[in-house]
Amino acid sequence: MNKQTKTIVIVVVAILVVGGVYYGVNRWRQQRLVNQYLKGLYGADAGLLSKVTGGVMGGGVANQIAQELAKEEAQQKKDEANEAAKTPEDKYNEAEEMKTYDANSKAVADEAKSIMEKAFGKAKLTSISTGLYMGGANGSGIMEFKIARLTTGDDLAAVNKALADKGLPVVQSGVDNKTAGVMAGTNEAAYTVSFEIGGQDVAVSIIKIAQ
Repeated sequence: MNKQTKTIVIVVVAILVVGGVYYGVNRWRQQRLVNQYLKGLYGADAGLLSKVTGGVMGGGVANQIAQELAKEEAQQKKDEANEAAKTPEDKYNEAEEMKTYDANSKAVADEAKSIMEKAFGKAKLTSISTGLYMGGANGSGIMEFKIARLTTGDDLAAVNKALADKGLPVVQSGVDNKTAGVMAGTNEAAYTVSFEIGGQDVAVSIIKIAQ
């Protein structure tokens, strides 16, 4: 066997080995997906079900299930990658701004938004519920806002200032782990603002004290 022939043989063997490994890995991966799927549904693996059903759940059916699962897994990874690639501004733009539903909810939302914009910049109302919370009078509400950037520890001081500028003395302000919160108020109203540092959602509650 000359040198050229040996080289060809080595290349062919390498291709067969790589191809065999690739085929084996994919077969194993398909079977693993099928087993996971069937075990979740029936509490048994594909091999056992194949025996019980006389092969009905094996072969082509198992391969079809594996292909569908592989597609779903690939789509999930794609969706996760697309979500991870979004900027805070992208997520802000995608957020749907909730509309207020009466004069009271509009007044509460407008008051909260004025604090939000002063402390965080652009903000969208994404959730609101109004009513007589914790003994509160008309004008009380609980809301959530989406901002156009990630929050930081410095935002705590900005919230303090925004509340103080409205004539609302700060009662408590601090960070517990990554949760920042501020409580402020007077004899007429209590305000709370809380958010996770590194997130984009900020919760605000305004409780008007019943006189």
